Amino acid sequence: MSHCEEYLKGLFHDCKSNIERMQERIPESDYQNLQHFISHSPWDWQGVMGEVCRQMAASFALLRQEEPCGLILDESGWEKSGKKSVGVARQYIGNVGKVSNGQVGVFTALCKADKVGLVGGRLYLPKEWTNDPQRCNEAKIPGHEQHYRTKPELAIELIKDLVGNVSYDWVGGDAQYGNSPTLRAFLQQQSKPFVLDVGEGLGVYLSDPEPYLPIKEEGRGRTPTRYKSDQRPVLLTNLINTITDDQWQTLTYRKGTKGPLKRQAVLLDAWVWDVDHEDKPEALALLISRELDGSEIKFSLCFHSQKPITLPNALFRQMQRYWVERAFQDVKEQLGLHQYQVRSWVAWYHHVALTMMALHYIIHTRIEQQDELPLLSCSDVKVILAKTLSNKLNSTAGLNQAIRQRHRQRQADMDRYANYS
Repeated sequence: MSHCEEYLKGLFHDCKSNIERMQERIPESDYQNLQHFISHSPWDWQGVMGEVCRQMAASFALLRQEEPCGLILDESGWEKSGKKSVGVARQYIGNVGKVSNGQVGVFTALCKADKVGLVGGRLYLPKEWTNDPQRCNEAKIPGHEQHYRTKPELAIELIKDLVGNVSYDWVGGDAQYGNSPTLRAFLQQQSKPFVLDVGEGLGVYLSDPEPYLPIKEEGRGRTPTRYKSDQRPVLLTNLINTITDDQWQTLTYRKGTKGPLKRQAVLLDAWVWDVDHEDKPEALALLISRELDGSEIKFSLCFHSQKPITLPNALFRQMQRYWVERAFQDVKEQLGLHQYQVRSWVAWYHHVALTMMALHYIIHTRIEQQDELPLLSCSDVKVILAKTLSNKLNSTAGLNQAIRQRHRQRQADMDRYANYS
């Protein structure tokens, strides 16, 4: 059995996704060999992610649904203690809803109907890391990666990696990405349609602001180089109050387990103009949606390269981000995306690439069984695999060996703590 196969089986077992727990269960596995495979072996994690992407697209082609395929940009973080694990810093961790010590990755996910698969990932390095070459070298971060990049810039790199591996109909993402003029400009240059969320503090124009350079007054000062407009932008938080009742449309955006899911929505022409950096405004569509009781307001900027997007399509794409959150929940709870015990750069990418591969296997199994078992979930597949894979703990000898090893490790930890004290 290859070390890759051993590691993947470890991800599918009913245990934490770290090498100590895997080695207890996988027959003929060895802790040192698995640790070397994940932390030091020079296999190509980028190639694995590319193949996962191609295989995910092939699996999605088996789906009967006619919905378009989206590419969702999102991040996921998890708390990590200590200072030596690559990328760990005090930063906002979404799943705990606060600033905490942890790691954050930027991911791309293919999304079709209710199926979502991760197809790319990049570790976010805060400035306290990129400003410290010695710390980066100790974590074995390659030299060309030791420069600061924002999360939208990492998302652009991920999108570039997908060229030739997969096609998709549109790009989605939360306000972290929708608020980035750089990312929006990149997508428009690539003629990639998008529906990207933006924050309520964004200012938009409801007609073309028509920027112009003021005429230099004779004999006074320098020639103007800063563009101006006779219009003023409107903050989205204020714009929502100007929409009349007859402008809102109530639409069904997908079927739920208890019936159709509906929201009120409106689609407006909008222009976004960065006064300090641009001389040409972005001509986009602005989607505003809310629950039927007026709560949970969402704002999204929409771009379509060929024909204007319709309100039903825009709302459907805006709400597809729900499935990405479910995918992160599955890949963490079922496959231990965040449960590794490694510190280095390459180990992080190796673990994430194999976790993506394992998630694809589960999604492909669900698609293959969609006729006979339409409600088959990721947790269902994990239970089946965990109960059918060979497990050393099912034997008395294997169980005793695991307990003795745990005791040795516990004693070593106690001795280390005593010496430290």
